[in-house]
Amino acid sequence: MLNRLTVLALAAALFCSGALAQKQPAKQDDRIVLEQILKQTYQPSLIGKQMMGIGGETDVRRAGTIVVIQRPGLFGSLLHNEPASSSIKGLSAELFRGHKDYDVPVGERYYVTAVAVGSDTILVGLLTARSVPTQSGAGHLWTTLSFKFPAEVLADADKTTVFQAFDQWFLPEGRATSALPAAAPVAASATAPVAAPATQPAYVAQPVAAPRASSAQESTLTPGMTREQILQYLGAADREIHFGQRQWLIYPGIVAALYDNKLESVETSGKASAKVNVQSDPTGAEIYLDDQLVGSTPSSLLLAPGKHAFRLHAAGRADWSRQVNILMGSDISLTATLDKN
Repeated sequence: MLNRLTVLALAAALFCSGALAQKQPAKQDDRIVLEQILKQTYQPSLIGKQMMGIGGETDVRRAGTIVVIQRPGLFGSLLHNEPASSSIKGLSAELFRGHKDYDVPVGERYYVTAVAVGSDTILVGLLTARSVPTQSGAGHLWTTLSFKFPAEVLADADKTTVFQAFDQWFLPEGRATSALPAAAPVAASATAPVAAPATQPAYVAQPVAAPRASSAQESTLTPGMTREQILQYLGAADREIHFGQRQWLIYPGIVAALYDNKLESVETSGKASAKVNVQSDPTGAEIYLDDQLVGSTPSSLLLAPGKHAFRLHAAGRADWSRQVNILMGSDISLTATLDKN
């Protein structure tokens, strides 16, 4: 039997250990933070119901970052509800669900459709940026990648390790180094919005600017300034363009590019931009500008003046093509009727 002094000593020890445990907070789990970082980086696209065969909305209602595949071994499926899902461990990929409708080549371009961080896995949803012909038919193909990580990497929001793993398999288009397949048109900008409502620009050609501004105007603008501060210095912009967290304030001689309401850069060289509204019957046709896929109808494109080639494509319809000479500062509309084949 324990004597009284022993019992008191054990009780004191238990009390102290409990007090110490209360003073040491549990390690913070930053998976939510990591997921926010990844979504801000890859800006998942918003896919319309038409792409899923259950409605008539535009295929890609809001486009984010386009990524380019860097390594073979992935597959695509024509069925959105049965995507070709691969488990990624380092440099190896193993298909565990879905159809092998398409062997994804190095250089294929994809929209990112989803990013989700789990306990030891990051799920990345992908959709081809072009319609791909396969033995089972033609269409945009769905691919899902399930990256495995040690649980502590995700809990610690170790974004460096995660980005290094992602970069082995895909890169944002502006950073991609792989040669693209000849059949896959390349978008003109890494973050160029590809399909947006008609009230938003779907594509911004570079450079997007007016004639050279004065040095006095340039000196008033510094990175980090808010939209309100810019308006205080320069007054109301001739045109404001919004897409997601990005914004462009266009003045005579100046284009101020903002992200999350903070000034990122100022463009003061080049030619004044022109606006082209592109519509089609039926809607949802792919828009190719100078042989580059830039969106789907209806879209509003902000372009440099000059001669441009437009081609609209929709499955089961004859392509519509036009050569257009766009004048500086113009605002024009193109309406295409795509006849059935």
